[in-house]
Parts: sequence; structure tokens; C-alpha cells
Amino acid sequence: MTTLANAKRVILVPPGTWAVDPTRSTVGFEVRHLKLMHVRGCFHVVTAVISCDDEGAASIAASIRVASIDSGDQRRDARLCAQDFFDAAHHPAISFAGESQPVPTGDALTVRGTMSMRGVSRPIELRAEPGGAHRGNGHVALRVRAEGALSRRDFGLDWDSAFAAGGLVIDDRVVLRLDVVLVRRTDDQGFLRS
Repeated sequence: MTTLANAKRVILVPPGTWAVDPTRSTVGFEVRHLKLMHVRGCFHVVTAVISCDDEGAASIAASIRVASIDSGDQRRDARLCAQDFFDAAHHPAISFAGESQPVPTGDALTVRGTMSMRGVSRPIELRAEPGGAHRGNGHVALRVRAEGALSRRDFGLDWDSAFAAGGLVIDDRVVLRLDVVLVRRTDDQGFLRS
């Protein structure tokens, strides 16, 4: 019988300091539009560092360049970066600072932290699933997937148009999906300022 005392711990990453490999990572989003379809997109410029101690507790610091948004429509991306939405000229980055604690059973962890966007900071939770490790060329790469949701209005992203029959053109709930590859950090990688 497995008890909490001898159960295998699930941790986000092994002990050490890990950095996101932006060429193999995706920070994506999805939001319902016109009550009929979902607009999906991602941010291309992401920096993040995860540090994990020997007990499995991890701290996370991440930054996303707003102007790197890609929803598949350049005109929409320009509108999202404009002053009435993300206001990328005055708030060029979205940042996240959080932590994860090991869990004794299961395959997912809760990452709790604070997201800052457009000058507003709010708590957020993500469900993270550690993936496999790949070893090659003397390096170890780890994969982590995470998902969560936020209210865009909580961050001042409250531009709306309403249907005559009621409801919003753009839904308030935004789903976040992260699929990142981590490598051991070997330099002093900096972060974008929010």
C-alpha cells in the first residue's frame, strides 16, 4: 500500500535552474468570438526561468513581449496592441511570478502566482503537467505543459462591442495554454519589463 510518506513526489522540474527555449515553446491563448468561433493565437517572444530546490519547490519568473502576438491576422494583432486593448507602447510586456509545490500523487501540479498585464496585477492559477526529458548533445531538455484561464476585464482589457440581442462580441474568459521546453540555464538571461 502506498502512503503519503513513501509516495512518489511529482515535481515541476528537477533541482536546478531552467530557462525556456523560445524556439521550441508556445504560449498560446484562445477566446470565443461572435459566439460562433474561437480565436487562437500565441506570443513568440517569451523569456522564463524556473528554479527548483532539492525538496521540489519551484519558483517561476516569466515575461512575454506583447508585440510578438500572432493571432493569424495582422490587422487584428495591430488592434490588440493598440492603446484601447494591450497598449503595447506603454505596457510592452506581460509578466508572471509564481511558485509550485510538489505533490505526493497524481500527474499534475498547481502553479500559483501573479500575472501583470497593462499595469494591473492579479492572482492566477495554472494546472501544470511535467512531460518527459530528452538528452542529446550533452544537454537535457524538459517539457512542461500548463493550462489556465483568466478574465480579460480583470486586467483592464475591457474593450467590448455588444450584440443587439445581448452578449459580447469577444468573450471575457481567455484560456491560456503553455507548451514549453526547458534547458538548464547557463547565463544571466534578462527579462522584459512590464
